[in-house]
Formats: sequence, C-alpha cells, structure tokens
Amino acid sequence: MRVRPDVWFLLILIATTTGLVGCGEEVAKPPPPKKVIVYRVPDILKTRIWSTSGTAKDVLETILSFRVSGMIISLPVDVGQKVKTGVLVAELDPTDYLLEMREAKASLQDILAELRNAKLDYDRKEKLVNMDVISQSEFDLAASYLDSMKAKSAAQNERIAIAKRNLSYTRLFVPEAGTISSVPAEVHTNVAIGEPVATLNSRGMLEMDVGVPDRLIAMVKLNQPVDIRFDVFRDLELEGTVKEVGVRSNETSTFPVTISIGTTDKRIRSGMVGEVSFNFKQAEQYKLVVVPAAAVFGLADGKRYVWIVDTENAVHKREVTISLPGEGGLIVQKGLKPQELIVVRGVHSLQEGQKVRPQEQ
Repeated sequence: MRVRPDVWFLLILIATTTGLVGCGEEVAKPPPPKKVIVYRVPDILKTRIWSTSGTAKDVLETILSFRVSGMIISLPVDVGQKVKTGVLVAELDPTDYLLEMREAKASLQDILAELRNAKLDYDRKEKLVNMDVISQSEFDLAASYLDSMKAKSAAQNERIAIAKRNLSYTRLFVPEAGTISSVPAEVHTNVAIGEPVATLNSRGMLEMDVGVPDRLIAMVKLNQPVDIRFDVFRDLELEGTVKEVGVRSNETSTFPVTISIGTTDKRIRSGMVGEVSFNFKQAEQYKLVVVPAAAVFGLADGKRYVWIVDTENAVHKREVTISLPGEGGLIVQKGLKPQELIVVRGVHSLQEGQKVRPQEQ
C-alpha cells in the first residue's frame, strides 16, 4: 500500500518527538544532602535556678612555709589546734646556718685586722707625703687599699646579717591567731624553700569557690545575691554574694567564681561542702546565649550571620547580634531561639535552602 507524503511526515515527527522525550527522562539527579555538624542553642531560661557545689574556706587562709631549706627537727602543732600569734609551728636543723654565721664572723675578724693595718699605713704615708719623703703615687696606693678594706668590711658585715637572718628563718612561727587546718610536713624530712608545712585559717568571714559553665557566665555579676545551703545543715539557708568572677576558664572548662558567705554562724566552718544557687531571672531581659565561634560568619555588608537548620533539614541564613567574645565561644545577644540548630562546621560552603544531614556535636 502506498503511503501519502503527508502521512510519512507525521510519522517522522512522532518518532522524533518520542526520542526527545526519552532523552529528557535522563536529567541529572540532585546531589545528596551534605553532612554538617550542628549545635543546639541552649535554653538558658528552661530553669531560672541553677545550682553547683563548692567548699567553704576562710577568707584569710595562709600557707605556712620556711624561707630556707633544711630538715625538720620539731613540729609541735596538730591539725585542728587553735594557736596564738608567735606560737612555734616548726623548726629546722640550724647546724649549717650556725656554721655559716660563725665562718662569716671569723672572716670579719681577719678583715678588721687588715683594715687596722691599712689605716696605720695610710696615716704614716700621709705624713710622709706631706714631708715630700714619698711620692704622691705611693700615698694614693695606700689610700686605695684602705678604701678597699673598708668595702670588704662592710660587705662582710652584710654577710653576717644575712647569716643571722637565715638562722632565724629556721624557726617558723604563727603570724596571727587562728586554727591549724592541715599539716602536710613531717619531722625528720627535708623541706625546700616555700614548701607547705602547715595551713593556718584565721577565723573570720568565709567564702566559697565554684565553677560556672560558659553558657551562664555572662549572667553572673559582681555583688549578685545567691542562696547557700550546707549538706550538714539542710534546714539552714544562708545568703551570699558574688565576690569575684573569673575571666578565663579552668581545667574543667568552667569559669571560677568566688562567693562571699554572709554569716557569723560558728557551725559553718572551713572545709564544709555546700550548694550555691544562682537565680538567673534577669536572663529574661538579656536572653544571652553562648555559641561556638565557628558558627558565626560575616559578609561584605559587615553583619554577622549563622545558618539555621529548619525542620525539613534545609539551611537558612539569619543575622545575629554579637555581644562579647568569650572563652567558650561568642555571646549572642539577639537572633537565636532556644533549641534551634545552627551549623558549626562548613558554614562557608553552604547555600540558602540547601538540604543537609545534621549531626549534633
């Protein structure tokens, strides 16, 4: 059967269209979601009261140590002993220091003898030079020798004074009244200069050192009131105030804070473990949170941004306001909400709306 030309054209057009549609089905698949490390914004207002533990200590706590080294021959104090000013704490073997002082005194006698001879020689040559019997240079030598011996005498007297002081340092006394809280040293052991021999607590105001995490340290202020309870007196609630706020974190990644305990209750003593409670109600006003510094990036407009991961695992850029840099990161004053996820690794390789696979750090 003969096919008309217009029918042939229609068949060719259909075949071409079908081929194009088949090619269109081979469109490249979108890349898989990128894995990112995220950080969950802490909810600092979840609880207004935050507590931590610490140990009470006397404000005036003195480590008693020798200013010279030696072997302890006497240690008459005990832990818990109440002592008065001037009480002997410990004594070192003074033999070496006595010998040092005797040798210094003996050397001084030799120097004084030479000094007397130098003075006699000076006086004699002074008369002779005035009579033109000897030259001026001979007299100058006698004068120089006399000055040298005077200097040696003065230096030796200073050595004797140092030897006397070192000898006096072999006896360690209580500088002020208080209680001996620890005695780490022992009799017949050698101690170095500055090595602790005993600890003296002078009875007075008490304080407590605690550690505050980086997410809360921005809310801790000087003279801020706190509540204190001690384990042995749970029914006794004391008031305290923030005395010092550390600016660097310690080995436990917390910031040191010193609390002044406002009590004269004699039941509370140095060494008792207590609980300090901070009321962060003022956080409602500031809403400050600390985030890792790697999460924040800047653009040409001079503003700071973070990537927010939404519920569908897509990232969106959001402007934030930075308050202060901190040891644990950056303090964000505005722009974040509690429990939001922000990207902390790979922030410079993301695009608006990009799908990701979040993994919390």
